[in-house]
Amino acid sequence: MPREEIASPEPVLLGLLIEGPAHPYELYRRFDRELGRVWRVGQSHLYAYLKHIEAEGFASVEVEEQEGRPDRNVYSITSSGRRRFEAWLREPSKPQVRKLRLELLARLYFFRALALPGLGEFAAAQGAALDERLASIDSAMGETSDEYWRSVLDFRKSEIEAVMAWLGRCTDANHDKVPLEASHDA
Repeated sequence: MPREEIASPEPVLLGLLIEGPAHPYELYRRFDRELGRVWRVGQSHLYAYLKHIEAEGFASVEVEEQEGRPDRNVYSITSSGRRRFEAWLREPSKPQVRKLRLELLARLYFFRALALPGLGEFAAAQGAALDERLASIDSAMGETSDEYWRSVLDFRKSEIEAVMAWLGRCTDANHDKVPLEASHDA
């Protein structure tokens, strides 16, 4: 089994910038308020990610002068940043549990928050990626006689099956809307 890649919050920052220009602390607060129960990013790390998306040309920065205070940078998404975000949004999450927990839930957040169409197509693509992962796990289970490894694989299979069932419940009611209400009470 391949090692799990670390999920980058850069596409999430681009999604927040689609809602409008913002300075880093404002983005940090929005990230924490909207996605903080799912994805934690330290303030200094968020600033570093913003510098990276600017260097990649996905965001531009305008310096805003403030009387009696230091100037602040205001980030805006560029057209290439918008294309990068839209590609990420519609790309299925890798079927590794940590990436699913972060990226899948972030993608569903943006489908809802930005009222974007195409959730049904995304869910179908995500389901196909999960099916491939299940086939890979089944294959690995068939190739080993080690009981402990079979237990680990069975555990991973159960996780993927649970995600598939949950995704089905989230998308069955309406393929173009995420029937999950944003609740700040949870």
